[in-house]
Amino acid sequence: MPRILLLLSTLLLPPFSLTQAESTPSAESQTADLAAHTVVVYNRADPDSQSLAETYAKARSIPPDRLLGIECPITEEITRVEFETKIREPLDQIFVSRGWLKRSETILPNPILGLPDNFPIQQSQNNPIWIMVLMRGVPLKIAEDPAVQAPETLMAQLRPNAAAVDSELALLPLRGLPTYGIFSNPYFADKRIRPFGQFFANYLIMVCRLDGPTPAIVRRMIVDAVETEKTELTGRAFFDIRTIEKKDDPYRMGDDWIEQAAVLFQARGFDIEIDRKPEVASKWIPWDQIAFYAGWYTWNFEGPFELPATRFRRGAIAYHIHSFSADTVRSETKNWVGPLLAHGVTATMGAVYEPYLRFTPDISLFVSGLLSGLTFAESAYQSQIGLSWMVTFVGDPLYRPFPRNFYENLDSAQTAKSPNLPWLRLRKARLLANSGSIAETRNAVNQLTEDFPKNKIILEGSADIYRDLNERKDATHFYEEELDLLSEKEDRDRLRILMKLAEIFRRDDKTKAALDMYEKIAQEFPEANRGTGLGDRALSFASGEGISDLPPALLAYK
Repeated sequence: MPRILLLLSTLLLPPFSLTQAESTPSAESQTADLAAHTVVVYNRADPDSQSLAETYAKARSIPPDRLLGIECPITEEITRVEFETKIREPLDQIFVSRGWLKRSETILPNPILGLPDNFPIQQSQNNPIWIMVLMRGVPLKIAEDPAVQAPETLMAQLRPNAAAVDSELALLPLRGLPTYGIFSNPYFADKRIRPFGQFFANYLIMVCRLDGPTPAIVRRMIVDAVETEKTELTGRAFFDIRTIEKKDDPYRMGDDWIEQAAVLFQARGFDIEIDRKPEVASKWIPWDQIAFYAGWYTWNFEGPFELPATRFRRGAIAYHIHSFSADTVRSETKNWVGPLLAHGVTATMGAVYEPYLRFTPDISLFVSGLLSGLTFAESAYQSQIGLSWMVTFVGDPLYRPFPRNFYENLDSAQTAKSPNLPWLRLRKARLLANSGSIAETRNAVNQLTEDFPKNKIILEGSADIYRDLNERKDATHFYEEELDLLSEKEDRDRLRILMKLAEIFRRDDKTKAALDMYEKIAQEFPEANRGTGLGDRALSFASGEGISDLPPALLAYK
């Protein structure tokens, strides 16, 4: 199975750099209406592409003259010649004819990663188009062209000219760059997160696509992004790392990215869970109400998401690191991008060909951008060190999952009596817990349970807060109260609460209570008991406590 190969960053020459004055965004760029800087590209040869473009333009108030129709192949993969003649050149002509691209001669120092050469190019001046949306029907990827020869001095892994269409079009403001290699992204958030602005627009356009297995899924993605922004993205955040222990293992970079992303969500008051087993998270782990997911590493869609009971929240963002996670985006079963979208995700990203781990998005930078209030496009492009490469960003580029200050969102949600209010109130309580204010946290939780009596989200969230504060008696009380409210049909929720109770009892040395929970799990959820390793954990616990007389279900499992 192909795998993400690695290149040590020490082997690469540093990209061309920006001066501090150039890289500091102006106040205007911070407040710019990005929709006014957006064009939407559709394929006239695809029967649904134009109507999808019109749907999106209406949702984001993009004027009709910013919808650009081109005639190109409808296949996901095209040749380099087809890309140049059917996509790049037609768009370039439109941009030039409308006065959007006015280029002048300049020299870029070391723009190609790993190559110590300066390139004379033509660069745009005052490009007003900052975002380009490619609608379903526009090809996804450009196949390798063996006729294109890269210099022998360039590392072999950096020579490919295959690329994602999005990543290639991102460099439309520039002419004269070589077809091969990776262009150093000047917007990469090497040291700090910042909004996109005019300076960056003279180098690149943030190109994303609204694509997926069906036109209906694309329409749902558009609606979900807009609706989520009325408050903000709510739910739980889940992470799947491989637990690579060797610090000098270059694959550890992926684990570090995901772990840092989890820390960022936790600091913002989100309930997070990290699966640390080397294999992909088990299909039977009861993840639910997923707002955000990041993990790795397997070829095709699998894990907790396969079960219909696993729900993504409206506006959910998910990303799975794998070499060919976006080999196709129009399948509901192959790779990762298409299946994630088919299961309810609003935005995702992936690689169309082998990208090498270092040149995939740094998920921690991506999350930092999102939580800072930036758009999906800004966050995605700041997480990507190189362009003219293999990664595609799939989702509404204007989508801001966290569009305002948290407390502003909370106030507006309370005024509007939003269904998201329980999630937001829980976040506020977690933020108090994060600050170490135990008394205030307890007051906030008491108020929550009073304002939302018998609310399962509130009960579990409150229990989680107390569990994390080592207030296990209170945590147990709320878990047990929720368990009493759950019906047999809510099996995923029941399993999750039983697992949490078993863990609390185990830590509190309540041997009989813990064993009772493990027995319930073995009785009610035999597949999950086996698939998650809970059965083995229960047997190990019993052995450690000197218990040989096991209850029936655990004895049968043994």
